[in-house]
Amino acid sequence: MWALPPPDPAIEILVATRGMSKGISQTEGPQMIARGSVKFKDVQFGLQWKNVTSTRADGEAAAFANVTHKFGQLQVNGGVAYKFQTGVREPTDNTSWEFTGGANRKFGRVTARVNAIYSPDDLGPARKSLFVEGGPAVQFGKDWTASAAIGHRSRDRGIDYTAWNAGVGKTLHGVQLDLRYYDTNRSGLDVPYHARLVASARLSF
Repeated sequence: MWALPPPDPAIEILVATRGMSKGISQTEGPQMIARGSVKFKDVQFGLQWKNVTSTRADGEAAAFANVTHKFGQLQVNGGVAYKFQTGVREPTDNTSWEFTGGANRKFGRVTARVNAIYSPDDLGPARKSLFVEGGPAVQFGKDWTASAAIGHRSRDRGIDYTAWNAGVGKTLHGVQLDLRYYDTNRSGLDVPYHARLVASARLSF
């Protein structure tokens, strides 16, 4: 008789000095992301919430499903999420479907990765949105990682931009610490596109 593999539940809390998504900021101050999930071998289901700075809403929630599988040294992943804003204060397009796909491969201490995020109708006034990002991560020392990435986002009825980041991370007593610099080619525009240095801590259990 067929049976599901045993579930692997997890809770993750991330706190950052500034909320970042797809290379640009989502908050004017700190952001907290709370995420709960359950994994059955390669398949994961979960819920997530985070605060955002917006005239239209106070937060953004998502229900998601992801699949990850390894083919030798190559790991591929795909997922779908239904996103919706919380604490909505005025009429807006406050729901969106989002589809993700990516891959990463290790070469000794170096991991190369690429990821794509597509929405047929993004939150707010934008419609179709595609963000593609890739870059390397290098392990050095004990529990230290240096990484960088560059990505481009194209949107219907929204601003297209190129974003990049670089930083270092360390795992300390089970907490993942990260310090990262972000910038875009639209830094002369509104605050979300400005250069900034962001510190974050992630706890998983």
